[in-house]
Amino acid sequence: MRAMLFSLALLLAGFPLSGAALAEPIETQKIITALTGDFNGDGAMDLAMIVETEPDDAMDMHFFLRDKKHNFLKPAGVVHEQIYGEWNDYDQPDYNGFGIEPELTALPDGAIKLTLPGMLGAGERTDKTLTIAWRNDAFIVTSVAYVWYQFQTDVIESSCDYDVLTGKGKSMKTQDDGTKVDNAVSVEGRVVPFAEWDVGIAMSACGIE
Repeated sequence: MRAMLFSLALLLAGFPLSGAALAEPIETQKIITALTGDFNGDGAMDLAMIVETEPDDAMDMHFFLRDKKHNFLKPAGVVHEQIYGEWNDYDQPDYNGFGIEPELTALPDGAIKLTLPGMLGAGERTDKTLTIAWRNDAFIVTSVAYVWYQFQTDVIESSCDYDVLTGKGKSMKTQDDGTKVDNAVSVEGRVVPFAEWDVGIAMSACGIE
């Protein structure tokens, strides 16, 4: 974590933020992860980061697009209430939150893959993967993948892999006898801003209750 924050500090030094971003400073110790990539296809490196808010509250995702002419990172939005994970206890000797933190991956086409591992515990668990892309001046969800696990087990109860833009995909549901039934997903495509995403969209498309 400390190495990541050091690298991020070097990045920000090379790509200064605009005054608007400096008016709302981000506490570096609350940055879970960060990612650079050419999100809008203009050949410049942009920035996304996931930042903690308060314990047990959803995290924020901050987006910045680089202004090529003036060489600074311009705020492109903050998304709230979409990312849950473990509160940052890295400085505690008994910290064991590895594996349940959100992860960001840059894709070849400039999209962002957001991985949200299911929270560990005695209850149900859901692993989520969202692909986020810059389209028409906004970050939208282009595809999603969910895996729901049976209560207190590692057995997959159901899954859904769904292209939001085309409405096509596939789903799977485990029957009471243990057999798995696959189904094709075919619904109307739609454009959903990341800030407005709801798991119910994928569940409805995939026919999962």
